[in-house]
Amino acid sequence: MGQHALAVAHFEEALRVEPENGEVLTNHGSALTSLGRYDEAEALLRRAVRLAPNDVNARLESAILAFRRGLYAQAEVELGWVCANAPEHGTAHYYRGEALNRMGKFREAEAMLERAAELLPDDPRPVYTLGHLYDRRGAPAEATIMYRRARDLQAP
Repeated sequence: MGQHALAVAHFEEALRVEPENGEVLTNHGSALTSLGRYDEAEALLRRAVRLAPNDVNARLESAILAFRRGLYAQAEVELGWVCANAPEHGTAHYYRGEALNRMGKFREAEAMLERAAELLPDDPRPVYTLGHLYDRRGAPAEATIMYRRARDLQAP
């Protein structure tokens, strides 16, 4: 709900009761990431992944943290695992596409963001980035369509 500081307080209390609860560790780490408290988030997310190495959400949040820190190659590897194990996870495809884009792997990014746009039909982010990628490869008509679609998705 966007109230990350309040969520952190609740997660801290929950961890006092259940310090090895992977779901709480993951959600706490995610909230801390949203607040820019990356070192604290990393410690919690590492614990969550250590407790449940095949937990898609823990791995996703760990990858998002790496992405936000600018560690795009690390994020892309982790997101590759998430996409392979949860092929319908739109957010994972979106962040993986963005990581590939920032690594200069534009064709791969385009394919990943096209899938993200399918999986997240109401999210303007993958559509907007696709506009940039289409512009980059010299496809202005396709880019214009994406920019307009992104604008329409943002409209109230």
